[in-house]
Amino acid sequence: ANVEQQNLLHEAKLKELEKQFAQLDELKAELADAQQGLPPGDELSTFLGQLHELEVSSGVKLTKFAASDGERYLAAPGSTANAAVTVDNFVAITIDLTVAGSQTQVMDFVSNLQFGPRLFLVTKLTVAQEQAGTGADGETAGYTGSITGYVYVLVDPSAPPPTPTPVGSLDTKPTPSPSP
Repeated sequence: ANVEQQNLLHEAKLKELEKQFAQLDELKAELADAQQGLPPGDELSTFLGQLHELEVSSGVKLTKFAASDGERYLAAPGSTANAAVTVDNFVAITIDLTVAGSQTQVMDFVSNLQFGPRLFLVTKLTVAQEQAGTGADGETAGYTGSITGYVYVLVDPSAPPPTPTPVGSLDTKPTPSPSP
């Protein structure tokens, strides 16, 4: 009777696994989408490529890009965090950017940065007028936006360690790093 009961449990588990396996391609696609915002490695060259795309679409000029070493996640005292997010697998990388353009262009860049494919949290934004004048769109030109924020990495413990990504210069057009 015990063996038959265990067989029934194993058969039920097998059916559940077969059902999940049938959705494997869909789940892999969801994972790939999620990893664009929260990749398993720093993917800074890919992020820099996204910044160049935002630069073109918003009309600003990216004049500074700096990335710090990653910092391990520490939950705020008294906060509740997802148990899957730990000090060992969640990393925050501070990014400092400076862009130049009209006030509208700078704000479009910041908005698109916050809602782009890579998860980016703006922690500090300063927009200042550098010089008086009127741009082609009739708007005052000469604004500089200084943006500080975080990009995040969710390290996959089963994946091999990522290869460090060279940041390169602002003039390079990086290619995306391969996904694991």
